[in-house]
Amino acid sequence: MVDLNFSLAWNGNSVSIGDTVLYQESMPLRLEKFKCYIENISLRDIEGNWISSGSIDLIEFMPSNEITSAEFGAEIMKRGVEVDAIRFGIGVDTQHNMLDNAPATFPNEHPLGIVGGAGMYWTWATGYIFTKFEGKVALAEGEGFADPFAFHTGTDALYREVVIELPEKVCVAAEDLIEFDIVIDLGASIASPEDELDLLNDGITHTINDFELAERYVNLLDDAWSIAE
Repeated sequence: MVDLNFSLAWNGNSVSIGDTVLYQESMPLRLEKFKCYIENISLRDIEGNWISSGSIDLIEFMPSNEITSAEFGAEIMKRGVEVDAIRFGIGVDTQHNMLDNAPATFPNEHPLGIVGGAGMYWTWATGYIFTKFEGKVALAEGEGFADPFAFHTGTDALYREVVIELPEKVCVAAEDLIEFDIVIDLGASIASPEDELDLLNDGITHTINDFELAERYVNLLDDAWSIAE
């Protein structure tokens, strides 16, 4: 079994939901919500083959860190497999995402079910919400958090896969529990050397109303994951 232990950061510094950080180095920003689907955790062996688990989970920081697990076939892993990378999807695969009234087809507490996935399904747009990142910005220290931002992304076109290279090879066997600590840098999900989102003037998307902004956000988020040092 493999456990992924997720934690949050803001531009390299550890944070939790509810914390206040700085936006553009001077404006207070309150982190209010981050949640997303993590799908099909996979391991790459040293010959370049990917071993899939078929896992699906919804991670939500309220405000503590999150853990998700994946089990791999005993026949494949029983003698131990050396792996050098991890891969997982951000979102829900097409097959499950496009089911008619999808949440009703899963047990209630399943991550894709009515209770387990509460608030993460668009009945009006047919499909799961893959990611939610929300917060509020104040223009200066001491002022109110008057400017909200919200990135709610979905649809198959915004499904992304994260590939993380391991710093060294790890042997994974069926009877072992292997843990990896993974950091999601929320600061990197809104700004990089290639792109920077404007949270004050263009910081809200529910995908359909502003697909370009949603796409920019998931492209940044795709590069915001790393193995903790």
